[in-house]
Amino acid sequence: MAISFDKKIQGVFQRVFIGIDGGGTKTNVSVLDTEGRLIFSDSFGPSNLLNGADFDDNLSILFKDICSSLKDSFRGKTLLNISAGFAGTSSNNPEVKFRSVQKKSCLGYDVALENLSIMSDALLALNAYFPNKPGLLLISGTGSICYGKDEDGKIFRTGGFGYLIDDGGSGLWFGKEAVKAALYSHHHYNEKSILEEMVFDYFRIKDPAEIYDIIYKSDSKTLISTAAELVFKAHEEECKIADKIIQKGAEELVYLVKNCSKLIKDKAPCVVLHGSVFKQEYLVELIKKKLIEYMNIYISDKRIDLEAANILLENYLRSKDL
Repeated sequence: MAISFDKKIQGVFQRVFIGIDGGGTKTNVSVLDTEGRLIFSDSFGPSNLLNGADFDDNLSILFKDICSSLKDSFRGKTLLNISAGFAGTSSNNPEVKFRSVQKKSCLGYDVALENLSIMSDALLALNAYFPNKPGLLLISGTGSICYGKDEDGKIFRTGGFGYLIDDGGSGLWFGKEAVKAALYSHHHYNEKSILEEMVFDYFRIKDPAEIYDIIYKSDSKTLISTAAELVFKAHEEECKIADKIIQKGAEELVYLVKNCSKLIKDKAPCVVLHGSVFKQEYLVELIKKKLIEYMNIYISDKRIDLEAANILLENYLRSKDL
C-alpha cells in the first residue's frame, strides 16, 4: 500500500513512525521519531487477526503503552504513521478492525492516525529484505509460508493456508508431530520413541488421555508450537522417528521455496530463512543441502518491525524533498 504524507496539517505536532510485526506467537513494535531515533521498542502477545478477542486485547495493550511513552516524550499532538504486518490478514476488513482497536486504545491521549499500511506479516518481512529487487522469503514460525518478489515487483506465494490444512514444517507442525509420535509410541506396535517420555513430561501428564484436555484448548496452537523443540532434542539423542519428522519438515519447506522460485521464473539469487524454527541448526543444514545448488541461503538477521518503521521514515523524508 502506498504511503502519502499530508503536508497540509497545521499546528504544533510531532510525527512518529511505527513498525508492527505481529505473528501467531508474539508482536514486536518499534517507534522512531523524525530524526530516526528509536523512542519505543517492545514485544507483546500474539496478534493474529483471526483470533478475535486476543488480537483486540494485545493490540490494546500495545497502543496504550506506546501512547503513555509518547505522552512522556512529547508535548502537543503526535501523528502516528504505521506500517503493520499481521497473521490472518485474509480476514474481512483488517484495516477497519485495526483502526477500531487503535482508536479505542488511544482515547484520552493527544494522538491521531495520519497514515496506515496493513499487510500480512510475511509480506512485511519480504519488503524489508527485498524492497527493490527480486527475492524469496521462507517463513517458519507458528505457521509456514514462502513469499517471492519478481523483477517487476509482483508478489507470489506458496503455502500459508492455515494450520488445519497446511503449514508443513512450521513450529505448530513440528509440535503436532511430536505429540503424534508420543501417542503412537504409547499405543502402537514397533513405534517406540523417546518422544513419548519427553512429551508426557513436557505437558506434565501420566495418562495419555490427559493430553486431549491440553491440546484441544482454545489457546492450544501456541502451546503445541512450543513442543516443537522436543523433536530436535530427540534427534540429538539419536531418535530415528524424530529424524524422520525433521527430514519430512525440511522437505515441506524446500517444496515451498522451489515452487515459489518457479513462479518468479527462478530470478531470485537467494532465499532468506525467517522465523523461530530456523534456530534449529540441523533443520537449516538439511534445507541448505537441498537448495544450495539453486540459490544462496541466508538466515534472517533483521528485526522486521524496526525495518518497517525505517522504511516509513525514509518515505516521509523523501516526500519532504518533492
